[in-house]
Amino acid sequence: MKGVRNFLVINLGENFDERKRGGAELLQAEGILRFPLEEKQFVFSYKKVVIMKKTLAAVAVLGAFAGSALAADVTLYGKVDLGLQYVNSNTDQILTNKDGDLLGMTNTKKDSWGVKSGSNTGSRFGLKGTEQIADGLTVGFQLEQGFNADDGTLGADGLAFNREARLYVQTEFGEIGLGRMGGLDSGLGSYDIISKGYAFGTGWNSIGDTSAILLGESSRMDNMITYKSPTFAGVTVLAQVSLAKTSVEEGEGSSDVDRYYALGATGNWGALSSALIFSTTDYSRTWVNGTTAEEKQDAKEDGHEDMSKVLTGYVSYDFGVVKPMLAAQYFDDLKGMSVSAVLDEGETVDGLNKYLGSLSKKGYGVILGAKAPLGAGTLFASVGYNDFESTVSDDVDGKIKFDTVQFGIGYQYPLSKRTYVYTAAGYTKLSGDFKEDGKKYDPETKTTEVVAGIVHNF
Repeated sequence: MKGVRNFLVINLGENFDERKRGGAELLQAEGILRFPLEEKQFVFSYKKVVIMKKTLAAVAVLGAFAGSALAADVTLYGKVDLGLQYVNSNTDQILTNKDGDLLGMTNTKKDSWGVKSGSNTGSRFGLKGTEQIADGLTVGFQLEQGFNADDGTLGADGLAFNREARLYVQTEFGEIGLGRMGGLDSGLGSYDIISKGYAFGTGWNSIGDTSAILLGESSRMDNMITYKSPTFAGVTVLAQVSLAKTSVEEGEGSSDVDRYYALGATGNWGALSSALIFSTTDYSRTWVNGTTAEEKQDAKEDGHEDMSKVLTGYVSYDFGVVKPMLAAQYFDDLKGMSVSAVLDEGETVDGLNKYLGSLSKKGYGVILGAKAPLGAGTLFASVGYNDFESTVSDDVDGKIKFDTVQFGIGYQYPLSKRTYVYTAAGYTKLSGDFKEDGKKYDPETKTTEVVAGIVHNF
């Protein structure tokens, strides 16, 4: 069978048309074939086999790509942000004994610097894709995970896709998304409609940090349902509900979970854009910590409310040479916040965190920002201010009043379509004013930050 090894047997199948053999050489006619062949099987010469193999391979590859294109369009994407960060914090801390009694205040100063991931934008990778089921019907998904490029750790423990895990359906009547995603007023994710009103977006660490001014800003949440309408005359309407903001043992069907609701609209008319959002969060599990009328009343007496009320909006206009933007927010019955980033934790040391984190808040915040082209890059600037107060608590005499001032300036320069460098500096000061046991206290937390780095998109 030595003479047969350079030949290929091909089964042409039942549908083979003998009239279409072309110039194929049947080796049996040349007397080379030494074994029987079944009907409709032929052996072709080596040269012709090579040509046929290449042709079949090309057809197979094209067919695979065509099938893939018809089935789904899937993209791997991401970005890596690494740079240097310097932070100086100056914090008035409140001294308490083990029983929580206030003893007085002290001051702590810190300086730190080092390599930092995500000083401009969060490092991440993700997968996204779409499939057109029929005319006017598309199904898509997005899975996105954040990570720390300086040490390789994930952005959140226990979550495979902490930034977004979304499946959505698009029709002529709008889009419905399901999964983990950011709220309408979070400045995060696919359905964010507020970050266009921020000069620094929601990145840049504490420089231009919108969450320090607009305290009612939401976050990423689990078990979310989002509806996005078609756009009419530049206006798009969105609605959201999270059946449980975080996955807990009680489950989504339980009444003892935090739920988020939001209704918003965005308008885009050329250079002019705007958005308005109303949102509320039910804190019945993690904040009020009670389901009976008595438990809820006790929680309110401790300065807790079970339903927040947040109204957020922005307006911006692109003049070409500069793009100013104004964002504002009113909030009431807002759950406590934290300033742990600039506070020491200890048994007998506490700061404004003690009062910010334990009482409901009411107040407003305003951010004025601008973007402007400068050379080949973009200049960013922002100034923010808020004023708010706590509910009444037995721990202090009356309400605690707070205010925050913030300044930020930055510059971003492109090296290519996918890579840019950046630098920025910012200052934030949070001040408190309250009385306890007849004595007045006015603690402050001040933070100065400078960053510089590079971002590569892929």
